[in-house]
Amino acid sequence: MRRVLKYLYKDKVFVIACLFALISMFVIPPSEEYLGYINWKVLIIMFTLMLAVGGFYETHFFDFVATKLVIKFKSIRWIALVLVLTTFFLAMLLTNDAVLLTLVPFAIFITKITKTEKHAVMIIILMTIAANMGSALTPMGDPQNIYLYAFYQIPFGEFLAVTLPITIMGFLLVSLTSIVKIPNTACKLNIIAPEVNFKRLFLYTLILINALLSVLRIVPEWYTFGITMVLGMIYGRHLFKRVDYTLLLTFTSFFIFTGNLAQMDFIRDAISGLLDSRLSVFFMGLFTSQFISNVPAAVLLSTFTDRMYWAPLLQGVNIGAMGTIIGSLASLITFKYVIREYPKEMKPYLIQYSILSVIFIVIISLVTLSIPH
Repeated sequence: MRRVLKYLYKDKVFVIACLFALISMFVIPPSEEYLGYINWKVLIIMFTLMLAVGGFYETHFFDFVATKLVIKFKSIRWIALVLVLTTFFLAMLLTNDAVLLTLVPFAIFITKITKTEKHAVMIIILMTIAANMGSALTPMGDPQNIYLYAFYQIPFGEFLAVTLPITIMGFLLVSLTSIVKIPNTACKLNIIAPEVNFKRLFLYTLILINALLSVLRIVPEWYTFGITMVLGMIYGRHLFKRVDYTLLLTFTSFFIFTGNLAQMDFIRDAISGLLDSRLSVFFMGLFTSQFISNVPAAVLLSTFTDRMYWAPLLQGVNIGAMGTIIGSLASLITFKYVIREYPKEMKPYLIQYSILSVIFIVIISLVTLSIPH
């Protein structure tokens, strides 16, 4: 019981989602219609991506790429910039949380062996923002992107056109900030790139491609699920332990909760009335993300947002990844590393992260809203 309670305490978003779903069930009793609430395609794509990324993590691919890039530089400024940009670009394909789980510990290790730990907090902040802004570009970069892309059946080209301004501005801002905030201090870096199991990497790449084909609507989701299960059971049974089933159940709970809300006419009409323009949808997505994180914000608001406003909702929840530390689930990952490795830096981390996030939000929002869609 203690283990269960400890586990639930660590994942408050999951607990809250389950409670909301259960409460809504008392108003709208369970029925066959519940099956229609659940977006199975989103769950299948996320499951397949988690399996593939778990395999990539196991092969040390991320560490290999990062090591090969940073060993060429002799200054902590340029090493930091490489780490930030590596996070930025990898997050476009392999989800922001998975990339941060690998590269943040690597960045901490680099600052320790180069005796530049005083810059670790700023590097981690910039990597966190880079992961959120880089992953904003593609449907597979974020859970909320996977969901909105499937929910609104957004054409791939139109999706990229809407998210591109966010990613371009994010790239410019994190690059410039890295150069300005990290001093050009010389340091020695003598590390060897880890060996990569390329046979395994090829297999996990096939699973990843399988997910991407479903994202691009080339392969039906149930085919994707079948292929993933066959490849996983034959070549990587242990990878099923790496799947974040709690996140999948969190999505399922929110699907049930929002599905039930949509059945309540007075709530549906009230919320829909607040989401009747580009600006209102954008800012609702941005601000709601600050309090409940951008993934549940996307699921909740999409239930009441007309298809004609999918673009501002997509932009709002992606820019909303910055701001408070709970704006993105990926941001919580790096915060946990800071608490564990640098407990005395927790307050400075929160202050610096918040200040940079607000500045970035204002600039990126102004640029994004100035472009007509």
